[in-house]
Amino acid sequence: MMNTLATTLAQAADEKVTLTAAGGTIMTVSVLLVLGLCAFCFWRILREPAPSKHHHAPLDIDTHDLNG
Repeated sequence: MMNTLATTLAQAADEKVTLTAAGGTIMTVSVLLVLGLCAFCFWRILREPAPSKHHHAPLDIDTHDLNG
């Protein structure tokens, strides 16, 4: 394991290491998927109208944190 880690670090320091076309494609697709999911989540949250009553917790919840 340590030998593999050392080899990986040595390759990362070498200037001759390049990204293959398959690696670039996978990286690009994964970054686009993450950004798309993030944009979708923001869109879903921000397009919702003002919060209604069901979004708020009732004030009379007994959390039992004051019981001795």
